[in-house]
Amino acid sequence: MKPTDWLNILKESRPWIILLCISDAFFIFLAWVAYPETFKLLVGIMIIFSVTSIVFGMILVWKRHEKQDRAFYDFFREPSQEHESELIKIIGKLHKEKVNYLGNKLRRLNDQLDEVKLQTIDYEEFIESWVHEIKAPISLVTLILENRKEEMSELVYQRIEHARINISDNVEQILFYARLQASHVDYRLERISLSNCCEEALFELQELLDEKGVKVISQMEDVPIVSDTKALQFIFTQIFVNTIKYSNEEIDKFIWLKTGFDSIKKRHYLRISDNGIGVLNSDLPFIFDKGFTGDNPNKKQSTGIGLYLVKKLCDELQIEIEVESQYGEGFEIQFLFPKIDKQ
Repeated sequence: MKPTDWLNILKESRPWIILLCISDAFFIFLAWVAYPETFKLLVGIMIIFSVTSIVFGMILVWKRHEKQDRAFYDFFREPSQEHESELIKIIGKLHKEKVNYLGNKLRRLNDQLDEVKLQTIDYEEFIESWVHEIKAPISLVTLILENRKEEMSELVYQRIEHARINISDNVEQILFYARLQASHVDYRLERISLSNCCEEALFELQELLDEKGVKVISQMEDVPIVSDTKALQFIFTQIFVNTIKYSNEEIDKFIWLKTGFDSIKKRHYLRISDNGIGVLNSDLPFIFDKGFTGDNPNKKQSTGIGLYLVKKLCDELQIEIEVESQYGEGFEIQFLFPKIDKQ
């Protein structure tokens, strides 16, 4: 038992210890009056007996507390009738009514929680099945655009392709949002090439990049990292889509990609910069909050969910994020990955 436990028991036992000390003082006075010749012997015996009684009493209190704690923990973990009866038996029937009320309340709450869990599982399964179902028509639209591009005017093609990318991006957001609400998310961690992962994400957005006239400047080396490919591609896609969405129409637009190794933090990094409209300093601390759209001219284009999912996924994958921005000059985000030793 810890010293703090003894101290707590001593505080709890203070009333009867005080009573015992008062009784001892009274009997010491009587011994002094009645038996002055054996006074010291009687006082010594009384003190030894009292100290022994206090220590023995505190040990009994401690044992009783241990039983009560076990009964309480069992009851709160599983508020069954059996555990409820055991708790009442240990703490006394004086508290029976209160324990019964608490047990009934906990059982109702557990039933409600189980029902909510089932509803959540059904919701996740529905969302995932819906996402997979809607990916079929999206794939069909993609196929048509690839094979019938020459039959469409450039403007029609660009608008349909833009809509396809937006729909596909929104569907992926829904899928990852639903997955992140689950109590446990399975990630497929493997060695992947950071440059290849970025190129895959940019390839899917190539038509949108061409339409907006955004140039990609790459200074990437083949940095090996361990992560989940799909989650990482989703993260990069969200950043690239935002970069395109909030580009500055009055200047030549670019996305600058750079990889390297931070010798201070001992991590590989990917830095994504642009020369878009940037983020207000007052908005910068909140850009990863769910639903936050900030105060910018393109506010209506934003749902406030993309960067929220980016932050959640990075937290799950232990990727550190650093952001910088000057409003009207551009935005920079840096992803820091743990160093992986070569084998």
